[in-house]
Order: sequence, then structure tokens, then C-alpha cells
Amino acid sequence: MKNKIILLSGLLVMLLVVTATALKIGSINISFMEIFKALFTGHSGAQSNNIIITDIRLPRIIDAILVGGMLGLSGAILQAVLKNPLSDPFITGISSGSAFGAAIGIVMGFTMIILPAMAAGIITILIVYRFSIIYGRLNITYLLLTGVMVGSLFSALIMLLSSIFSRDLMKVMFWLMGDLSGADTSVLKYAFVFVLAAFIAAMYFANDLNILSTGEEEAGTVGVNVEFIKTIYFIIASVLTGIAVSLSGVIGFVGLVIPHIMRMFVGSDMRWLMPASFITGGIFLLLADTVARTIFLPAEIPVGIITGLIGAPVFIFILLAKKEV
Repeated sequence: MKNKIILLSGLLVMLLVVTATALKIGSINISFMEIFKALFTGHSGAQSNNIIITDIRLPRIIDAILVGGMLGLSGAILQAVLKNPLSDPFITGISSGSAFGAAIGIVMGFTMIILPAMAAGIITILIVYRFSIIYGRLNITYLLLTGVMVGSLFSALIMLLSSIFSRDLMKVMFWLMGDLSGADTSVLKYAFVFVLAAFIAAMYFANDLNILSTGEEEAGTVGVNVEFIKTIYFIIASVLTGIAVSLSGVIGFVGLVIPHIMRMFVGSDMRWLMPASFITGGIFLLLADTVARTIFLPAEIPVGIITGLIGAPVFIFILLAKKEV
């Protein structure tokens, strides 16, 4: 337990370091002293630097941390509930479903696309789960195939929406590749409340999820309400994914790779794995977004491209390492 506390503390320190670095670098490099003054006194010396730090970079950094954390946490939850290491919001179709809900919100002019994204994500996982029950049992192969097919269906529907509502085509297309440039402080405040509530709920039932991950029959014999716990965590994962998609678009591999990596350090105990996955997911996406906005200055690329380029090889390496073991 002591080692795990030290690890989580180290991750929090790493998050602070990465945050400070992300505040510093960009098209205009700002000193750490100016950053400190802007954040804690409101005056960094140059008004333009104040605007860059507090109005542009800081909201984007908070957005990256929240989105990465939500994706990492939802991936850890889905892998535990479904007892399959290949499960994540993207593979199960939740990301695409949430994206479809958000796309509808965009073309209809909603100011708060979080709500349709969350609703669509919840409906998607319930549909995928329902069609994956064979002879009264969850069939993982069917779930993964259904998730991929449902995700493809929603992707096609999003393209259809974009074609019909051509005025929003570029906005939707760039957003689908993962984009954190539109971080809005007012929206982030609402998102933070939802995230906090979801995280508290996830941690509250963590011990039941630990028992459930050993097997549904075993969990039932010791008094765990299996269907209730599964439903709760499906909703939590869908809500987290829906919020993440509404804030940033579709970003892959975070929910798949991060829980794998953290499981190597903290084990499968969800009381430790969930917060570790949340913090590490935030660090990873913040690093990826910092690279995305600085590697080709003054231009920037969608952060989803960076996570794909990093996440895919890392996941292949993890699979090969497990195979050798």
C-alpha cells in the first residue's frame, strides 16, 4: 500500500511538471516566473502573456487533463467489467456513439453538446451489451464485433450528417480527429462537476467491481448485485466517454493503453488502478497535445493523430511482451 501511495504521489508531481512545461512552451515561450505571476498575481509583466497563459493555454491544459483522465478511467472500468483487456471506449463503440450524439448537437446548434453525447454513449453501450448476450452469458467476441460494427455505423451516420449540413463539415471533421483547441472555460466547469460525481461513484463501488472482475458467479455468491454493478459502471464509463468526446472529439488508444501500463505498477485492484489510470491518462494526453501544437509551429495537428502514432506501437509492444511471458 505504501508503494502505491508513493506511486500516485509521483504521478501527481509528474502531472504538475508536465502542466508547467505545457504552459511555458508554444509559439511564444514564456518563463516560469511569468507563469507564476500570471497564475497567482494576475500580472506577468506583459498583458499579452497574461492572455496566452490564462485564456488560451490553461483552459486547453485543463481540457487535456480531464479528457485524458476520463478516457483512462473509462478504459480501466470497461476492461474490469467485461474482463477483457481489449475493451475500451473506442472498441466497444461508445466513442463513436457519443460522437454521433455530439455531432447532432453541433449541427442543431446546441451550446451544451455534453448532454447529447452522454445520452448517446449510454444508449450505445446498452445496445452493444444487449446484443452480446448469448444463451444468457456475455460473449466477449460478440461484444467486440458488435462494438466495431456499431462504431462503423455511427461513423457513417456522422459522415451523412456532415454531408447534409455542409456548413458544419470542416468543424465536425477536424473535431472527429481529436481537437483540444476549442477549450471553453464555462463548459469545463460543468464537465468538472460531472467528472467528479462519476469518479466518486466509481470509487464508491470499487470493491464490488474487484469482486465482479473475478467472475459473475463468484460475485453473486458473496452478495454482490452483479447486474446493478455492471449497469452502474456501464453508465459511468459512458458518461465519462460522452463528456470526453464532447470536449475533444474522438481520441483513440488512451483508454486501451493506459490501464494496461498502470496495471503493471499497481495491479488489478480497482481502488488503485482507477485513480492511477485517471492521472496517467491526463499526463499522456497533455503530453500528446503539447507535441501536437508545437511540433509544426506555427501550425498544429489534431491530438488524435499523436495518440494514434504513440498508442498503436505501445499496445503492440505490450501484446508481444505478454505473448513472450
